[in-house]
Amino acid sequence: MKRIVLAILGIVISAPAWAQGGGQTNPIYTFNQALSARAVTKSDTTVLVPTRAIAIGDATACNVAVLFLNDTSAITFTNVQSGQILPFSVTKVMSTNTTCATITALY
Repeated sequence: MKRIVLAILGIVISAPAWAQGGGQTNPIYTFNQALSARAVTKSDTTVLVPTRAIAIGDATACNVAVLFLNDTSAITFTNVQSGQILPFSVTKVMSTNTTCATITALY
C-alpha cells in the first residue's frame, strides 16, 4: 500500500484506492474538462448558461457567431471545421451569421 508521509507534521495518510493503481478510473477531473453537454439551438435572443466550450459537428466548414460572457456584440468565426471544439465561454450562439447546423455546448 502506498503511503503519503507529511514529514513536517509527522502524519501518515493512506492513499485512496484509486491512487494506488490497479486499473481503476481516477475520479479527479481537470478544471478545463467538460462534465456535461447540451445541443444548442441558434438564437439571437436565447441566453445560455455560460459554456466551457462549444463543439461543431457539421460535415463542412461553417461560420459561428457567438456572444462572449462580458461582451455586448457578437463576433463571427469563419471557416470553422467539422469536429472542432472552440474553447470559449459564450452566452449566445447567434442565428444571424451562423451557418453551422450542429452545435453542442460543453459545460
